[in-house]
Amino acid sequence: MNLHLFVSLFIENYLIKEWGSMNTRVLKIISKAILMMPLIALSIQTLAAELEEIVVTAQKRSESLQEVPISIVAFSGEDIEKLNISNTIDLVKNIPGMTGVNNVGLPQAAAYFIRGIGQDESVSTMDPAVGTFVDGVFMSRQIANNSRLYDLESVEVLKGPQGTLYGRNTTGGAVRIITKKPTEETEGWVDIAYGDYETIEASAKLNFPISDNLYAKLTAYTIDQGEGFLENVTLNRDQWKRDATGARAQFLFLPNDRSEILFTVEQAEDNTGGIVGANKLSACCSDDIYKVESGLENTWAETDFTAYSMKATVDLQNDTQMEIILSDHDLTHSFNNDYSDQVVPAYSIPNLSNHEQKSYEMNFTGSGGDVQWAAGVSHYYEKSHVLFGDALFLFGGAVAGTFMRDMTNTTDATAIYADFDFDLGDGWGLTIGGRYTDDDRSVDVEQFIDTNGVPWEARTKANFMDRSAWLSTAAIGAPFDNATVEALGTLTTIEVNEFTSRIVVDYQPNDNVMYYASMGDSFKGGGWASRVTAAADFVDLRPEFVDNIEFGVKSEWMDDALRLNLTYFNADYTDLQITAIDQDTGAFVYSNKADAEVDGFEGEMLYAANDNLTVFANFATLDGGYTELRPGAEGIANKDLKRTPDFSYRLGIIYDHSLENGELNFTGVINREDEYFNNQNNTPAGLRPSVSKIDLTMTYTPLDGDWRVIAGCTNCSDETESHSTLDFAALGFITQFQDLPRLWRVSYKYNF
Repeated sequence: MNLHLFVSLFIENYLIKEWGSMNTRVLKIISKAILMMPLIALSIQTLAAELEEIVVTAQKRSESLQEVPISIVAFSGEDIEKLNISNTIDLVKNIPGMTGVNNVGLPQAAAYFIRGIGQDESVSTMDPAVGTFVDGVFMSRQIANNSRLYDLESVEVLKGPQGTLYGRNTTGGAVRIITKKPTEETEGWVDIAYGDYETIEASAKLNFPISDNLYAKLTAYTIDQGEGFLENVTLNRDQWKRDATGARAQFLFLPNDRSEILFTVEQAEDNTGGIVGANKLSACCSDDIYKVESGLENTWAETDFTAYSMKATVDLQNDTQMEIILSDHDLTHSFNNDYSDQVVPAYSIPNLSNHEQKSYEMNFTGSGGDVQWAAGVSHYYEKSHVLFGDALFLFGGAVAGTFMRDMTNTTDATAIYADFDFDLGDGWGLTIGGRYTDDDRSVDVEQFIDTNGVPWEARTKANFMDRSAWLSTAAIGAPFDNATVEALGTLTTIEVNEFTSRIVVDYQPNDNVMYYASMGDSFKGGGWASRVTAAADFVDLRPEFVDNIEFGVKSEWMDDALRLNLTYFNADYTDLQITAIDQDTGAFVYSNKADAEVDGFEGEMLYAANDNLTVFANFATLDGGYTELRPGAEGIANKDLKRTPDFSYRLGIIYDHSLENGELNFTGVINREDEYFNNQNNTPAGLRPSVSKIDLTMTYTPLDGDWRVIAGCTNCSDETESHSTLDFAALGFITQFQDLPRLWRVSYKYNF
């Protein structure tokens, strides 16, 4: 039987029956499209050009994207520029089935959800569900994973659990950022940009050889926004202004023709603060989420990040390569934002934290005969010290007393893995891999009552963590510590020994088509429900687990001018770590007493119509829900999984037009996603409506190529919706955080 026919019949005769809640019309369209792939290809084979091969390293080795049995979306450095992608969070609009938000008023923090699975909570006692990796180094904290994307080789987004090759905290997927290495050339560029809200941006690169075998590259950027996105009608000022700088120094040492050592030092500061969540119950501004009436005078969010890394690669004998990655990260973060948006402030969350991260990894890759393999060992250590609280200004601040928590959280994880890819002959392949992880976490917590006479409304960066009036006696407000929570049955040490694995079968009947089926699993580390004020609520959370099956077809037609890929997945989650808000009391509630299932289709089409025109389209369907709720999770009964749109798609074109004196490039993209709830409680205020956004970019490059000009806009249609909702209706306010409005930008880049 023709395999296209087989896949089509599988969808129509099995999935449509089993997936009753899904729109069967969509499934039938997909099945017919698969059946008609060859016909589609033949019917449009006229003036088509050849697509460029995309090379990825998702499996620890360089491979063609079309030969990797994983659902991957990849962007080159050139793609990132043409699509006007500035930060990691900008990737989301180009990847159907992936959502992402600036975490509750923190521009530096990004909460990613892939296939409906992610984690909004940014406190270090809970881990992300989508792992972010920069040059192979895991970025542990969400408060620093919204990376500025500049001078990159590529970005790869891997969908679904990646527990074997990437380990813990990849239950939803992984985002891989790969920077450009220094080269032997003396060259560079300067890029100056101006945009909406009096925004000035500048970036630069200088690459140069130091000696015959030592090369250096220096890159830097700065962004300064003169006007804020928000109008504060209470204080008569604008807020939420972007202010960030960063620099990266890299040195590439080539001791011989078989080895290279890459040293990287990176530093970044982001002072983009003053974000206020708009109060949906506001008397003056409920119809405009960019107008707020916050009376909190001092609001900010600051991040200071420093990273050192060394990556050594050595070609050994017998087609074997060794890679050693060492890293040392230091991250400091503080913020005080208004989460109530009222003339008389009601609620803020002051935070001061420091995170130290060290990691060591050794990988081996090789091939021999009909086997390609990868194996390695890694060690990861993190120590996070966090001071944060819940400043609840009851009765206009008349009640002096704010719960503050002093927490030290440590993680010590060691893992060993191996992955083997066998060529079985006649187009068949088999991949088997496994990883063993020893993951140990501990927390030391002490809660205080802050009776400082300086009200929170008047506190500044200099005194907002003044501990001179902090009380810890149980007689005042019942503060707690490790002994208290342990007496209530809370574990302060969580030890996990877990084996994760994958098995993949693939079949390539010819050079242009690959079918694959895979099974794999992953887990997210345990943690603690720290955003609480009572000892009984400071509970330990078990690890989160996922089992995933996936079927896919990757194909190219018309002499590689047309790319058609389709994936079906089914993910079964156990012990989901969930954050919700009690609608009766307004308190945060944590639980992992729920299981869930998510399945869906993902499709990709890329067509080089001719040498000047490329057309692309992507779509994703998601059907997810809770499958079991154990005692303690009753509050989410009959609720939808948050950030799980039923259908989302992306349509776009890239058009290059030759002029007498240069080249004009036009890129246009439409992104749409169906409605979904952006809060766990599924309250009416948390329903994000269907949104369609348009991004447009125009680039002019002269014949000599020394410079270029880019003009464009993001969210050109000016869709103004909220991306997150904290429903504190029990306390008298509902806080919503805003999407970025329409932004235009013009940049001039000079190459030398």
